[in-house]
Amino acid sequence: MIGLRLTVRDFINRHLENDEPLLAQTKLLSGKKIIVLVLDIFPRTVLFDIEIGSDGLVDDMVITDKEIEENEDILRITITKKFVTSRIQKLASDFLSSDENVSARSSLFGQGLKIEGDVDDIQIVGDIVEGLVVRIARTYNDVKIVKENLANGINWFFSDFVVRKKDFEQQGRTLNELMERLKNLEKELKSPR
Repeated sequence: MIGLRLTVRDFINRHLENDEPLLAQTKLLSGKKIIVLVLDIFPRTVLFDIEIGSDGLVDDMVITDKEIEENEDILRITITKKFVTSRIQKLASDFLSSDENVSARSSLFGQGLKIEGDVDDIQIVGDIVEGLVVRIARTYNDVKIVKENLANGINWFFSDFVVRKKDFEQQGRTLNELMERLKNLEKELKSPR
């Protein structure tokens, strides 16, 4: 479990280091103990016990299935399958929608996300989660735009090659007529005069 713990910690820290606005937000949580409780996504309840350092990076993380005692100084985030499902459905809906004005922002609370702790810390975490969801939505929208541009480019490229059935049949008849004329011309040239 130690390898998984270090891998997850390093993965989070790598992304934080590469994202200055997000790192600035996590610095506001320095010295805080954060419990992320994942209830019904995995076969068992999984609990991430996270400590944020003064640099905004994750100093330590414990991954367990054991419940930790309630404490006033702990910021507790509960994520459920309902939250993950609603976010995936929204992203899929936005991705498949042809409307470019689809809003990526909607309230995350009441959709399976619960944050308990100090009011200021709750606001910071809420902003971080919303920012991450917006970034994910933006990434999917970028992929959607590339997909649409690729489809349009392919349609434009192959539009010259695509022949309607009626045109194909007409070209076939014209080709058959030319073949008949060539055969007749060949017969005329072979016949003695």
